[in-house]
Amino acid sequence: MNSKFLAAVAAGALMLGASAANATVQTYDFSVYNTAFTGPLGSVTVTDHGSSTLDFDVVLASNVYFQLTNGNPHDAFWFDLPGLGGTHAVTYNITSPDGPLAGTGDYPTGGDFDGVGYSNNAYGQGWSTGYDYAMRVSDSVNPNQYFGNGGHLTFSVTATDPGAILSIASLGTGHVENVNGQNYNVVMGADLRQCLTATCLTGPVGALVNSGAVPEPATWGLMILGFGGIGAVLRRRRNVLAAA
Repeated sequence: MNSKFLAAVAAGALMLGASAANATVQTYDFSVYNTAFTGPLGSVTVTDHGSSTLDFDVVLASNVYFQLTNGNPHDAFWFDLPGLGGTHAVTYNITSPDGPLAGTGDYPTGGDFDGVGYSNNAYGQGWSTGYDYAMRVSDSVNPNQYFGNGGHLTFSVTATDPGAILSIASLGTGHVENVNGQNYNVVMGADLRQCLTATCLTGPVGALVNSGAVPEPATWGLMILGFGGIGAVLRRRRNVLAAA
C-alpha cells in the first residue's frame, strides 16, 4: 500500500467527517421551576443537521407528565425560533407521541399531540411569555390520564421559507424569565405535572442549556478514521526514511 493511496483514504475520511460535522446535538434540562417540584424533571435533546429541519426529543422523568385540561387542547411544550418571524414558518412531523407503555394507559387512547404557532403568547403559564411555537396535547377520552413518566415526545420542525436553515443557534438564547426571584434565560418551557405523593403538583418549567453542543457519535467516528489514516501515512513515511 503506497503513501499516495493512504493519503487519499485519509483525505476522503476527513472530507466525510467535515460534512457530517454539520450535525450537532444540544441538550437542555428542565431546571427552572417552582421550588415545590423535585428535580430532575426531564430534558430536551435537539439535533441540528445543518438543514432546514431540527429534531426534538423531549423525555420526562419518572412520575412527571404533561398537564392536560379537561379534554381541551393544552399547551404542553413551547419554544422559539427568533429570526424566522411570523407564526406559520414551520411544519411539524410528530414521530412519537406515545410512551414506553403504549396502549396501557401511559398515553391514553384519544390523546393527541399537534404543533401550533403563536405570536407573543403567554400560554396562561404565568411567567412564560413571548414564545412563538408550541406542542399541544389533548385527550378526548380520559383527561385524567397523562403522557410522560419516562416516555419520549419526539418531533421535528422544518422551516417552510425557501432556503431557510435551522440550527441550534436558531433557538436563540432564551427569554428572560423571573422565577423564584432570579432571572433565567429560558430557551424552552413545558407545563408539567409531578406526582410523587397522592397530591400532584402542576406548573410551568423552563429548559436551559445543559452543556455545549457536540458533534454526533458518527461524526467523531469519521474524524477518528481520518486522523488514523493520516497517522498511517506518517508512520509509513518514517519507516521509509529509516530504511533509507
